[in-house]
Amino acid sequence: MPTWSQHDVQKHMHVYSSDGKDIGHVEDAYEDSFKLHKGLLPMGDRYLPYSAIGSIEGDRIQLLMTEDETKEQEWTIRPNYEAHAADPVQLMYDRGHGVHDPFDETNPTS
Repeated sequence: MPTWSQHDVQKHMHVYSSDGKDIGHVEDAYEDSFKLHKGLLPMGDRYLPYSAIGSIEGDRIQLLMTEDETKEQEWTIRPNYEAHAADPVQLMYDRGHGVHDPFDETNPTS
């Protein structure tokens, strides 16, 4: 299975869910994730880790998650991973699922 990174994802690429729905386009790419822009629809923008990508063909990104899975609250804020050198994809998952982040000094008990 390929490992995708910031070098594989470009602005304006179209993003499709695993259930074949056009869910937006890439607004920006970061070291740990990319920003999915949905436009004016209720879903709004999301930050997805590169591990959510199943394939890339031309300007089309196919995700491993359904449209409903991309709507989860955990994807609405891009965590500040530059403050520590831990695995950013794992931390994004952990924070979204309530796992304690030892590097979170502002909220150390959550």
